[in-house]
Amino acid sequence: MEGKGINTKSIQEIGWLKLDNAAKLYPAIMSGELTSVFRITASLKEPVKFSAIKEAVEITSARFPYFSVSLGSGLFWYYLEYNHQLPRIQTEEEIPCTAFAAKRKDEPLYRILVKENRISVEFIHLLTDGGGAFEYLKSLLYTYFRLTGKTISSSDGIILPDSPIAEGEMEDGYRRFFRKKIPPPGKQSKAWHLPYKLNDKPRLKVITSEISLDQLLEVAKNHGVSVTEYVVSVYLFSLQKLYLEEKEKVKKQKRGVLRIEVPVNLRKKFPSITMRNFSLFVLPEIDLRLGIYTFEEVLKNVHHQLQSGAEVKQITRLLSQNVGHEKSLFIRVLPLFIKTMAIAAVYRKMGSIQCSGIMTNLGAVNLPEDMQKCIDSFDLIPTPPNKHVKISCAMVTFKNKMRLTFCNIAHSTELEKQFLKHFTESGIHVKVLNNK
Repeated sequence: MEGKGINTKSIQEIGWLKLDNAAKLYPAIMSGELTSVFRITASLKEPVKFSAIKEAVEITSARFPYFSVSLGSGLFWYYLEYNHQLPRIQTEEEIPCTAFAAKRKDEPLYRILVKENRISVEFIHLLTDGGGAFEYLKSLLYTYFRLTGKTISSSDGIILPDSPIAEGEMEDGYRRFFRKKIPPPGKQSKAWHLPYKLNDKPRLKVITSEISLDQLLEVAKNHGVSVTEYVVSVYLFSLQKLYLEEKEKVKKQKRGVLRIEVPVNLRKKFPSITMRNFSLFVLPEIDLRLGIYTFEEVLKNVHHQLQSGAEVKQITRLLSQNVGHEKSLFIRVLPLFIKTMAIAAVYRKMGSIQCSGIMTNLGAVNLPEDMQKCIDSFDLIPTPPNKHVKISCAMVTFKNKMRLTFCNIAHSTELEKQFLKHFTESGIHVKVLNNK
């Protein structure tokens, strides 16, 4: 089934592109702290050659013209405006995922960062999610390695710079797979949040750890769960410990529901090759009003909730609810400034308080063998968390390593300590790589 959308030249010819359904949230909530920016990093075996990466960016970005856009606004909606510009190439910043000047007309909403042996891309969620950004990075690395004289005998799974742009790359997958008259998912109660005070500005601190994938796989297998299910369970179990500790201090603890937002790559659920946002989330939880959970009970709950929540029929309910709001005639005719205020209010009331934490899993990185030999590791730094959640996590696996990154805007690092302590006590080797 071919994706509905625009022809492959229309972004250059027409000069603009509608925001996808997920992207419409971000103009209303973005700020200097809530940047909606994420970073993916490849650490190479050799130092980066600037002349080669500069040329590689020029070649690669020409293949992805739908990323060479800035944010425009009309009477009723924001949109993406083609600006013909290449992304900035700059030195890696000490604080990751800083805000873009989103409405600046002469600058794309992604950037390339280089330092020593690292090549990073930072994207704003207006453009794409981790799945789309990683396809760009793979293509960039392939081109870079070829320019530096590396022999890359296979290009399996890589979007080549001279390949034609498929129409489906620019489609809004949410609208394509929208179904009418689907009952919406049930409303979520408010979740418990970590009580820690916020850091002074700039608040964001990053802790990255490296975990033995072989040991993690063995432990997860022994429990009969996947790696994602195991890590999310450790997350919830760690939160439960912190909740109970806080309950000893504050006897009137409220909202004993602990809930983790786990994004799901919908390209694996629906036949889409879109390079734009195409993910939704599952919300596994434990309700401490029912009692204290053993780790085995948490595993069992998370396993079943992630399995059922990521099932296509359940995902379709959330997808259709989100797109249904957008298609409403009442919503469509509201002036943009009213839409923006309404979206921000709904996010504050619902989106930012329904989960206790966020866990993003980019998954296992599969590259041609010749490219793998040139790369040591990958890292994913998620978007900075909001003032309710305070700490978010991201994971990515490559070869025999899993990198787990925490983004923290609070004073305390107790969650990270509990998290990593659980791994070590389970016989899984953990190495903390940085603590900035």
